[in-house]
Amino acid sequence: MKTIHSLARYFPDKCGGIQVNLDDLIPHIQSMGMEVKIVAAKTDREQESSYIHKGVEVYRYLVDPKFKVQPNRPQIIYKGFENFANWLKKQKVDQQADIYHQHHWEAICGLHHLRLAKEIGLRTVVTIHYPLPICQRHTLMLNGKSACDGKIDIVRCSRCSDSLSKNLPNTALKTLSHIPTSVISRLKLPESAYLPSSPKNNELGSFVRPFVIPSNIASRQKNLQAMAKYADQIIVVCNWLYQSLLINGISEEKIILSRHGITYETDNMQAGKIQIDNTETQKNLDIKENNNNNQTNNQIKSLKIVFLGRWDTSKGIDILVKAIKSLPPEIKIELFIHAIAQDKAYYNRTIELIDKDPRIHIEKQLSRKELPNVLKNYHLLAVPSQWLETGPLVVLEAHTNGLPVIGSNLGGIAELVKHQENGLLVPSDDINAWSTAFKRLYFEKNLLKQLQQGIKPVRHIKEQASEIAQIYTAMLSS
Repeated sequence: MKTIHSLARYFPDKCGGIQVNLDDLIPHIQSMGMEVKIVAAKTDREQESSYIHKGVEVYRYLVDPKFKVQPNRPQIIYKGFENFANWLKKQKVDQQADIYHQHHWEAICGLHHLRLAKEIGLRTVVTIHYPLPICQRHTLMLNGKSACDGKIDIVRCSRCSDSLSKNLPNTALKTLSHIPTSVISRLKLPESAYLPSSPKNNELGSFVRPFVIPSNIASRQKNLQAMAKYADQIIVVCNWLYQSLLINGISEEKIILSRHGITYETDNMQAGKIQIDNTETQKNLDIKENNNNNQTNNQIKSLKIVFLGRWDTSKGIDILVKAIKSLPPEIKIELFIHAIAQDKAYYNRTIELIDKDPRIHIEKQLSRKELPNVLKNYHLLAVPSQWLETGPLVVLEAHTNGLPVIGSNLGGIAELVKHQENGLLVPSDDINAWSTAFKRLYFEKNLLKQLQQGIKPVRHIKEQASEIAQIYTAMLSS
């Protein structure tokens, strides 16, 4: 069986959880006798390229650098799409490819790519890894404050995405939604015209955004239905995405829930043979418990909390900082931030907020290989996300290494963290609730140990790969 995995970007470029998960999946898919190729967009000024990454052939199709790749822009065929089209057709005709599996939903890797794959006779799969196909805000947070059900509605979504839209009557918003995507895409608008209202994009775009947003939302609605038309199967990685597709009228027969898995530090991969000891997670937990027994007999001398993620508003590092700073100094709690550089302005604001507080430490960015050894130094992981995560993978990493998680009571976090069983769930932006939870962990002598013992074996990447292989096989046999 020959499979093609399509993405908007890939290694060695700067990548995130989507690429990391696929990178882990590929060896397991290959071990089941499947050939894998990667096709991904290339948006710099160089030529298209082909190379080998970890033994896998990667083709990077060139996207015109003048094309704005901001993911919220309308999905139109860009200059250079023929590079992707020619390569994919060759894979079907000359290489007898079977499966086309798409992992992004943007203009540079989206509807037109999926439709072409379907039209030339490939079996098609889309995995939805994030809220973007459904939500104009990208967060699925209604008005930025509470979890949304995901139903795409022109009026509600317009008002949620743009504060000025609240001044327009419903009939005006519905009328504006009929402006064709082809017209919007030709307008020379600032990028802020396509983004939700925020202090960062309150320039010229604020004046035109109310007239653009309704059309974009209507386009998103149509594109989601088109995804269901051209995809033989749609894989979602969490239950809230599953429910969001259902509420938008996607047939349940099209949707499959297949959660992320992760690799264990002790995985033995040699000569294509993959062996998994299902007791390894429990061993890790036992080691972690022994390491912490001395500190949980009475009261933790210093509670050490770690954050893993990005310097981005949606990740909520500032929430943790404010919660720690609100605690009296006699409560010995330390926060260690291992974050990836992204939003420099947010980083600067947070550093200013920290104000050299000795309890808060900015640490280096970690590689995945470093995680197991580094995580042994901490008591629990904090995941204060301000949006609906679909994983996140860091929760699985923490549990694999015996760390309970204190996280926002939202989305995928709330699906993985069981409150007072293997972690604590907290209202995402409630500073007082976060500080109260920290105090509980510090003063309640048995709570941390109880949460450690409540961690169950974590889903392995091989289980995820096996489910995907079954999906492929079923599609080819039908």
